[in-house]
Amino acid sequence: MSRNLLVLAILLLLVGTLGLGIIGALASRQISRGFSPEERGRWIYSTATDPDSGAPIPYSGGMMMPMACADCHGIDGRGLRTPMFVSPDIRYRNLTDPQGMIEPNGSRGRTYHSDEEIRRAITEGIGPDGEPLSWPMPRWQLTDQQFRDLLAYLKALP
Repeated sequence: MSRNLLVLAILLLLVGTLGLGIIGALASRQISRGFSPEERGRWIYSTATDPDSGAPIPYSGGMMMPMACADCHGIDGRGLRTPMFVSPDIRYRNLTDPQGMIEPNGSRGRTYHSDEEIRRAITEGIGPDGEPLSWPMPRWQLTDQQFRDLLAYLKALP
């Protein structure tokens, strides 16, 4: 009798989890309708999930556990200091500053001259000078739409 109850409990747990996943995906589709590109970009930046499907955005390299951009760069994009690394300010205006982006230590660094260079940094982990970015940076497999939305959010950060 207890074995049957255990099987039933596991079955109910699986059905419930599947149901929540479906409801979550449908809710995210409902939520993302009418979102501006900036709002969709904020969703991607904050959750590392697609605003239409709710599915995680695939990545390779970088941190071992999946994290969203905001987990390393802060919700405001200004970077964070963690015990393992210091992340840079990735607001668009800092990345594209003609004098060089302000690095976490206050020095001036590289300048991203185009949106395509920013895309390469996000998707390939390569900086504007052709050098690899620091080890924590994942290589996100963004669709064209996801990149445009994320870029709209980075451009909107004050």
